[in-house]
Amino acid sequence: DDIAAITTAQITALKATQMAALTTAQVVALSEDQVATLTTAQLAALTTVNLVQMSTGQVAAITTAQISALTTAQIVALTTDQVETLNSGQLAALTTAQLAKMEANDIAVMTTNQVSNLSTAQISSLTTAQIVALTTDQVAAMSTEQLAALTTAQLAKMETDDIAAITTAQITALKTAQMAALTTAQVVSLSEDQVATLTTAQLAALTTAQLAKMETADIAAITTALITALTTAQIAALTTAQVTALSEDQVATLTTAQLVALTTAQVAKMETGDIAAITTAQITALKTAQIAALTTTQAVAMSEDQVAVLKTAQVAALTTANLAALTTAQINALTTAQVTALTTAQIAALTTDQVAAMGTSQLAALTTAQLAKMETADIAAITTEQITALKTAQISALTTAQVVALSEDQVATLTTAQVAALTTAQVAKMETGDIAVITTAQITALKTAQMAALTTAQVAALSDDQVATLTTAQVAALTTAQVVTLTTAQVVALTTAQVSAMTTAQLVSLTTAQVVNMESDDLSAITTAQITALKTAQIAAITTAQISALTTAQIAALTTAQLTALTTAQIVALSTDQVIALKTAQLAALTTAQVTNMETDDLAALTTAQIKALSTVQMATLTTGEVKSLTTAQVAALTTAQLTALTTAQVVALSTDQVAAITTAQI
Repeated sequence: DDIAAITTAQITALKATQMAALTTAQVVALSEDQVATLTTAQLAALTTVNLVQMSTGQVAAITTAQISALTTAQIVALTTDQVETLNSGQLAALTTAQLAKMEANDIAVMTTNQVSNLSTAQISSLTTAQIVALTTDQVAAMSTEQLAALTTAQLAKMETDDIAAITTAQITALKTAQMAALTTAQVVSLSEDQVATLTTAQLAALTTAQLAKMETADIAAITTALITALTTAQIAALTTAQVTALSEDQVATLTTAQLVALTTAQVAKMETGDIAAITTAQITALKTAQIAALTTTQAVAMSEDQVAVLKTAQVAALTTANLAALTTAQINALTTAQVTALTTAQIAALTTDQVAAMGTSQLAALTTAQLAKMETADIAAITTEQITALKTAQISALTTAQVVALSEDQVATLTTAQVAALTTAQVAKMETGDIAVITTAQITALKTAQMAALTTAQVAALSDDQVATLTTAQVAALTTAQVVTLTTAQVVALTTAQVSAMTTAQLVSLTTAQVVNMESDDLSAITTAQITALKTAQIAAITTAQISALTTAQIAALTTAQLTALTTAQIVALSTDQVIALKTAQLAALTTAQVTNMETDDLAALTTAQIKALSTVQMATLTTGEVKSLTTAQVAALTTAQLTALTTAQVVALSTDQVAAITTAQI
């Protein structure tokens, strides 16, 4: 009671030693007015034991000047109740050194109002232990200036719950250095709303390790405006799960530099919708390794516009599996330059549907090496419109297996230039069915070397109309082996011009069956050189109709061997003009059987020179009818030997006029 009775004037007179000597009961007895009157020295002299016994009212009475004079020991000694009693003015009066000595428990009991009134200097002086002690409500109550005042060390010690409690307004106040100081656990604790609020500078300040720990939902929350702020290093640091979490809008906003920074593993994890969202400008920036890393579903997800803008190197980088998976519309979108850039392995991987979908300009753009690698099934799938678009060089480059794979419709559509471009090896491998459908216009386009390359089976497959269309040069180019295989119908189909163009070797190779089936007009058109080259067996096989159609020049050209090969029927079939055309040497070579079967009119038509050419043996074999047919001029021309050779029967058969014609010289 005595202590309480001391006036404020008296209380200020007490020495520091006297103040330190006060008992706790005496200190507790001090009125709030007395406490407020104490000098800073007097208050600082109070023991920590006495100070902690002061009531909340007494503590509240302490002036800002007094509170700033408290020793660090006294500050440490303050109870949580006393700290809660401190008003904003008192707290603001605390020095940074005093505040740094306050126990963590005391910091934790501060009201949100008390915390929000701390100066930025005081905030930055808090120890890491005090920072850890802050509650989520206290952190949420801090001003943007206070948060910005936190050191990187302080921020790194803030609990994850506290980080999560930071408002979107507060998060934007953090400096880039503070952002970079966040632990990976703190980054994980960031909410989607917080991430979405980050500035481009803050996002760019995050380390690759921090960004890699960000939850996929947070990654998805990054705005399209923010996504472009990520550095290429940050992009490359994203996990495959984070890349998968990117939205189509985010992907479409990425810069070309960011896209290029993606690893092949990241690219392979992009969703098909994201692939489709890539702009044409972006897709051309992708590296060949990234293109090669695409999955088949991703490759199929590309739009036709995207496919069309791919660089030739990018197209060549597509795996064969991816290329084979492309839709026909995507294949059709390829430019001619892109088609030319396809590897031979890619060409071989194309499906029949893809090949059939290619435009004529695309097919025409294929190199000969590419076309040669196309599978036979793909060749067979080419439409007739496509086949005509192929260049002659491309046609020449087809493998023999590919030529075999051509359908009859495809072959029938080939242009004359394409047909002429086929190599002899290719022609020799064409199926007989394909040969049979070649048009007359195509057949005439074949070179002589191509004709000579045809197999005997192919020659036999030619229709009569095709044979009749062959040029004389083509006919002359046929080998003897080919000529021998000509069917009866084909031989009949030969024109007189074609037969005349045949070489002697070709004519000689004809079988007797073929010769027999030659038209009389065709046979009569061959030259004397050709007729002379015929074998005796061929001559003997000629029909009477054919023999009678021969010209007098052809008859006169027959060798004695050919003439003696004529059958009696053929001799009989000779016309008077043909007989007259016989040379004396030819007549002299006739067998007695042939002479015997000569018609009387033909014999009577012989000149005196021809009659004289007959041998005595031939004269002796003449029939009495033939002797009677001799003219008086012929009889008068007979030599003495010929007359002497006549048999009694032949002489008896002579008419009086014939006998009268015999000269004395003959007798």
